Parts: sequence; structure tokens; C-alpha cells
Amino acid sequence: MTTIGTERVSAFRIRVLRDPSFGILALLVVAVAVMSFAEPTFATAGNLTNIVNAMITVSFLAIGMTVVLIAGGLDLSVGSVMGLSAGVAASCLNNGLSLAVAFLAALGVGAGIGLINGLLITKLGIPDFIATLAMLGLAGGFLLYWTAGVPILGYMTEPYYYVGGLRRILGPITVPMLLVLVVGVVVSVFLRRTALGVKFYAVGSSPTGAMHAGIRVDRIKIAAYVISGLMAAVAGIHIAGRTTTVPPLIGNGYEISAIAAAVIGGASLSGGKGRVIGALVGALTLTLTRNIINLTGVESSWQAVVTGLVLILAILANQAWSGIARSVGAPRR
Repeated sequence: MTTIGTERVSAFRIRVLRDPSFGILALLVVAVAVMSFAEPTFATAGNLTNIVNAMITVSFLAIGMTVVLIAGGLDLSVGSVMGLSAGVAASCLNNGLSLAVAFLAALGVGAGIGLINGLLITKLGIPDFIATLAMLGLAGGFLLYWTAGVPILGYMTEPYYYVGGLRRILGPITVPMLLVLVVGVVVSVFLRRTALGVKFYAVGSSPTGAMHAGIRVDRIKIAAYVISGLMAAVAGIHIAGRTTTVPPLIGNGYEISAIAAAVIGGASLSGGKGRVIGALVGALTLTLTRNIINLTGVESSWQAVVTGLVLILAILANQAWSGIARSVGAPRR
């Protein structure tokens, strides 16, 4: 092998070791291999397609959550924002508005709530935990009051079935599958390859240092929450199309899944770390875990326990991979 070839292999090896998501991927490969032998229905095309479709909603939320975590924040409102955005889209359609207008209205709600979250945190000095927890209650409560506890029905149109992934466009491929890939690539390139995106990491790593470097810290934090709100709205549009109904409690608990997926994928709660690919791997980990639980017939009373154990195991795998990286001189990002 030539010197250049050796250097390329070495550089690739270091990149792999420096990426914490590879630790989770290794764990997933083992789980998939075991389940393929233990449960014949697991590796079928239908089940694998169901897994991919099921992870999309959490993937959108996890991408937005990762951006916020990178910038040193935390957004507990994403589940409620997702639900409210879904309700807005469905209601607009029921009132005769076009699909485009309904989606723009939903996206506007998500971005607007994200902007309010950012302003509350940066301008009024309210801790992100408290501000977004309050918004979780406000958005969720408003949807419950607005619907009077009755699910929104009858809004589906033929194009919406494609947006929700209930209609395929080519083989097993659906519109949401392509959309989550496009969004993931765009956000990843933005964070890793643009000067503005790098500022998110700088602010999350050291707000004071970023301020001394001339970075508008408040603007970056506000932008992070707006992106999170937009991603929650996209998730709301998707889930409304996938479920064909919007119950008033549709977003309950999704904020936990979003945080878990982001953290499993290597994002740090202390800020400055995280990758979009990691968020997607985290979403896949959670979805795969739930799929395995259902296939193996674990009692519902134990499902939350098993999910928690898998979360701990995934984080330990992440840490173990980081330890390997440090031992070979490839420090973790």
C-alpha cells in the first residue's frame, strides 16, 4: 500500500474512532444479528420498513434537539409544539385551506414558539429548563382547550397520505424517508461546514469565550430554538399525516424521546457536542428497541424498564467507544 493510501486509511480510522455514534452502531449491529436468528419476523422487509417509518417523527425532533444541545440549551417543549403544529395543519385543511397554506401555518407556529422560547431565555434570563417546561404546558394546554378533548378528524387529502408516508413513491421508499434524509444533510452541512454553524458549537462550549470572540451569543441561542421549533412543526405535519388523526395529547412524552435520541447519538447536555448523524442513530436505537420489545412479547408494565436499560446501555457503549478513541490518540469530538 502506498504512503498516501496508508495515510487515508489512518485518517478514516481516526474519524471512525472520534465519532461516538459508531459505538451505538456497533451495539445495533449486535442486536440486529441476534434478533435475526431469534425472531424470524424481525428481518423481514415489512418489519424493517416499519422500523424506518416509525423512527421518522423522533428523528425530526432529535435533529432539532441536537441543535439546541450543541448551543448549550435544552428544549422540553418539542412534544407539545409538535402536537399543536399538527392540530394547526389539520384544522387549516378542515377549513378548506390548501395543503401548502396548512403546512406553512404549522411551520409558522413552530418557528414562532421557538422564537418565544429563545427570547424568554436570552432576554428575560429565564433558565431554559423552566422556560421550555412552561411552554410545554402552554402549547399542550392550548391544544387541549382548542379541541375540547376531541381528536381532529376528516382532514386527510390524497397528497397528505404521501406526506404522512402512507403512500409509497418507489418500492418501499416514502416521502418522509427522503425528507428526513434531506433535512439531516442540510442541517449537518450547516452545522459542520458553515461559519454560522460552527458558532453554535462555540456558544455551547463556552458562551463567555464566544462572546469575547465577537459572536452574538443571544442570536445564536434564539436561532437554535427557532430551528428546534421548526423541526417540531415538521414532525407534527408528519405525524398528523401518518396517524390520520390529531388527538389532544398526541405530543405527550415525545420530548423525552427527542432528548434520549440526541444524547444516545453523542450530544452533550453541557453543550458544544453533537452531530445530526448521531441524532438519527439515536432515533433508530429507540425505535429498534420498541420494535424488539413488541416482537418478543414483553409485558407492557416492563416496557419502560427495558427502554431505560437500553438507554443506559447505549450511553455506556458511547463512553466505551470514546475510551477506545482516547487510547489510540483520537480524542472525542
